[in-house]
Amino acid sequence: MNEELRRDLGLKEVVATVMTAVIGGGLFISTIQIQSKVNVGSGIIFSYIIAAVPALLVALCYAVLSSAISSSGGEYVFISRILDPYVGFAATWARWFSMIATLAAMAVGDTILIQNFLDMSGLHAASSWIASNIQVLAIFFVIIFVLLNYFGVKLYGMIQTSMFVLLMVGISLFIIFGLPHASLSNLEYSLSTDFSSIAKASSLIFFSYIGFAAIVNAGGEVKDPERTLPRGILMSTVGIAVIYILMALITYGSISPSFYSSYDFSSGSIPDVASHFLPAAIATYVAFAGSIAIISDINPTILASSRLAFAWAKDEIVPKRMAALNRFKAPKWSLIVTGVMAIAVIIFAKQFMNAVMMINMSVLLVYLAVTISTFVLPYKHPEIYEKAKLKVRGLWLISLSGMLLSALFFGYILRLPGAMDGFLFLLAWIGVGSVIYALTLEKHKLFWRLEKQQRKEKEKIDKEFIEKLLKRKK
Repeated sequence: MNEELRRDLGLKEVVATVMTAVIGGGLFISTIQIQSKVNVGSGIIFSYIIAAVPALLVALCYAVLSSAISSSGGEYVFISRILDPYVGFAATWARWFSMIATLAAMAVGDTILIQNFLDMSGLHAASSWIASNIQVLAIFFVIIFVLLNYFGVKLYGMIQTSMFVLLMVGISLFIIFGLPHASLSNLEYSLSTDFSSIAKASSLIFFSYIGFAAIVNAGGEVKDPERTLPRGILMSTVGIAVIYILMALITYGSISPSFYSSYDFSSGSIPDVASHFLPAAIATYVAFAGSIAIISDINPTILASSRLAFAWAKDEIVPKRMAALNRFKAPKWSLIVTGVMAIAVIIFAKQFMNAVMMINMSVLLVYLAVTISTFVLPYKHPEIYEKAKLKVRGLWLISLSGMLLSALFFGYILRLPGAMDGFLFLLAWIGVGSVIYALTLEKHKLFWRLEKQQRKEKEKIDKEFIEKLLKRKK
């Protein structure tokens, strides 16, 4: 069977994947519920602006690398080819589990937006059923989206683009109808000017931007990836930042002082707040868009996590069967394993939630490795950098800044209550991956490593041959 993935994703599918992978609970829920963690009021607008800076720096690194190396399992390929094979596998091994765990968490934990929509639509019985059958619904979502991915990336692209359009319509309606309700006096009333609180909120809000790397792991299925991927990543990241800032500005600009002082932010959401100032039909559609935002996260997460396993299998670190494609040119066993793992995490979700910080730390671990790879690329592998379609002036400063901020956020998370359990889980999981890597070491003598080794051996033989010739001449 031909083991080449089909390149069916264009720019619109890339943008749809990035924006739907990122915009979800972070926008519709965290924008409100952050107040129960850090009371910054309308200062959340500044938190979104500050958090956008490291997100854009890391996105630039991904854009440059994807314009030089485009392949399925992009993050693994970047790190393993530029830095080190083991570092590439260990970092993305942790990332793989975190994506599956995130997939389960999205399916299990973010039903509040679906319930908002059903309650606003008067379907209270359906809302109550969801509240009491969260695991059943979560498993249903995973199975459905694994099946959709099984039928190939072309169908995936059509579905993701459709959900993207529905989401953007909801966000646009919120902005258009909500802007007239926003006032400067409301913003001033709830504004916190405490920089420490704003910075703390920024550290939490930063995770609302993660997810733009999902499409990089499907680089082998993108048309003209060296141009399409960087354009799509940068366009989407800027668009996401603008949407987040506008949504926060309108939301807090529309909350009156009396409403702000009496509202329960710990269980709130943007659709719930919007129902108090938007026309009923518009507010209901915003709630629908919020539920679409959560569901649409699941599809690209399945795509990205299955492609990492596919890339490892191609390098024979995990069983080669994981790289086998079905007749729709989708990696069937990688998808099945991803789905089974996600369902297992859903079933044991209560036990897993003790290590939830591991998800965020594993993402930062990959970001750290990717920014380091970007920093060393022009010096360590100039032949690869030369191929990059996107070259950014001051790349060393951009990658260094992204690296330092990723390390800073990692250290900050490590100090949060309950984070140590996640960190220990992360170390244990990397330990399991390290054993697998060591056991398959003889199999994954990768072609690119062999070529390098063969060049060295040939240079050594040539040198010895030349030395012998010179001795004979003497």
